[in-house]
Amino acid sequence: VVLGRTGKNFAAGMSGGIAYVLDEDSDLYMRINKEMVSSHELDNKYDVLELKEMIKEHVALTNSEKGKMILDHFKDYLPKFKKVLPHDYDKMLRLIAKMEEKGEDSEQAQIEAFYAMKNGK
Repeated sequence: VVLGRTGKNFAAGMSGGIAYVLDEDSDLYMRINKEMVSSHELDNKYDVLELKEMIKEHVALTNSEKGKMILDHFKDYLPKFKKVLPHDYDKMLRLIAKMEEKGEDSEQAQIEAFYAMKNGK
């Protein structure tokens, strides 16, 4: 979870994970490296729950005033968050889903997708 401003350097350094970024000025799309990542609205229950738990953990560890304010007004802040997803990670998630659809168990699909991505497939 990123509660401060970010820029292209942040997006360029992302790989292998998802970030939830507070986009208070609605200009994140202009500040990220779109060749490497995409940004999306938080449109599913899992993302919303994950975000809230991450902010709670952040507040517990840092006593962040901004984090506390966001938690106190979570429904107001929620539309201001964006999910940032590296293209390579998105591709791997899609590959895992295809393998699972063909009957692979989740763990094996993850392993095979990792090696397929590593080998450029």
